[in-house]
Amino acid sequence: MKVLANTNELSREQWLELRKTGIGGSDAGTILGVNPYSSPYALWASKTGLVEDTFKGNAATDWGNRLERTVAEAFAQETNKAVVEWPVMLQGEKPWQLANVDFFIVDKPEWNGVVTTVEDIGDLRIEAILECKTTGIVGRGNARAWENNGVPTSYFWQGAHYSLVTGVHTVFFACLIGSVGLVIRERNYEQETLGQLLEAEANFWELIQKKSAPDLTGADAEFEVLKALYPESTGTSVEVSEWILDRLADYRQAKAELDEAEAKVKAARVELEAAIADADEATYQGRTLFTYKSNKCSAKFDDKRFREEYPELYNQYLVERQGARVLRLKGE
Repeated sequence: MKVLANTNELSREQWLELRKTGIGGSDAGTILGVNPYSSPYALWASKTGLVEDTFKGNAATDWGNRLERTVAEAFAQETNKAVVEWPVMLQGEKPWQLANVDFFIVDKPEWNGVVTTVEDIGDLRIEAILECKTTGIVGRGNARAWENNGVPTSYFWQGAHYSLVTGVHTVFFACLIGSVGLVIRERNYEQETLGQLLEAEANFWELIQKKSAPDLTGADAEFEVLKALYPESTGTSVEVSEWILDRLADYRQAKAELDEAEAKVKAARVELEAAIADADEATYQGRTLFTYKSNKCSAKFDDKRFREEYPELYNQYLVERQGARVLRLKGE
């Protein structure tokens, strides 16, 4: 592996630009289609510059960054391993293979139980990679994915990517879970797994180089990309292919099946609500089946009343909002 840059010397903007030059660990799960927050097409659109990545982080990612070192220190103390922070951007055998590894575990007995920051990993023998995560610190999180020695699928492939770039085949995941504490998982990546990932990433990078879009999957992120590309209709008409006629038929059929399913859901739900009446929970032989509890009362601004009683003041605070595009099928 090769050091491309010291990340401590880069601004966030510079770091993001460097990431665009290749595939990073957080991209692996997306490329394989297991990231619920993105898709291959959405990632491709960002990497090719078709759209800008507007995600600036949120409370969950902010606290994840804040607690990263803390989680590493807890791991070091609990396992008595020598943990090293090496803040660099790494490059693998392929120019597009990039990695920002959280921490490395090294063979340095005098550092056991602590986290040490180094400018150069030098001649230290790397034993494993350490990835530090948090969940349920802000929001509900995904604690269930860590149960029974599990690792969330996107994280698993992130670890595989780092293994592919560095040649280090053992990855530890340490996750601080709200109301649970620290859990530690170990994964050892076989050549078959790494080969599968390498092929998928190489094919994806070829699509980027050729500016040839991957297939759409219907992920929410793809609708956001299309919304950014085509925010307004232009009053024109486009002639489509027979392939689109088939997709339209698929859409009509799926929509009809969805309407039928929603009707069944409503019919079943009304029976449940009638059965529970004004109780909080419904039980069967002492076991809770479902609950139907009232939320706390809340206050809501009466927009209509304010507009009617203070029309001039109301108009002072109006701001123009872009109209949404609506998909309507002919004949509906």
